[in-house]
Amino acid sequence: MNIICQFTLGKKYDHYERSIEQLWALDPFWLEYDLDYIQWLFPIDNPKLEIIRAPIVCQTTRDYFQISDVLRRRQLHSLKVMLNFFGMEMTNNTIKPLASLNINDHLWLQAQGYNHQRIRQIIRSLALLGQVELSSLFQMAMIDTARKHGCVPESILQYWQTASLIEMDYSIALPES
Repeated sequence: MNIICQFTLGKKYDHYERSIEQLWALDPFWLEYDLDYIQWLFPIDNPKLEIIRAPIVCQTTRDYFQISDVLRRRQLHSLKVMLNFFGMEMTNNTIKPLASLNINDHLWLQAQGYNHQRIRQIIRSLALLGQVELSSLFQMAMIDTARKHGCVPESILQYWQTASLIEMDYSIALPES
């Protein structure tokens, strides 16, 4: 089992020796200003180059998530942590803003900020790791909420819209003869 799966299951630590449970317990200050925990909670296939130690999703990771309810449930827990940070909540398979949502406290609603990349990362990770419906639900809720309550540029909303597009590699590696 690879590092992403082991980390998600609480059996390994990130590059700062933090467990997934410790990341789940980060307060809003650290969720805002720590720039690389998202790479561990929501790994993707093409992480930002400046985060050298970010885990990378490969086909093996995707296969493990496809067959493991535990991995998917723990990723859902990570999503709920981030939803709360974003001023959102998930109930009965619906994602909606909390009553306390506002542009001053929830910086992702502003025109600029690192949270725009985090949202894209979450959308992509959920889709890559087999939770396509959840990815779409999160994507639609964030775009709708940004339009209604924020001043997020249309280019960012478009960036989120395309985040879940997954290119499939249908090539077959043939042994050399």
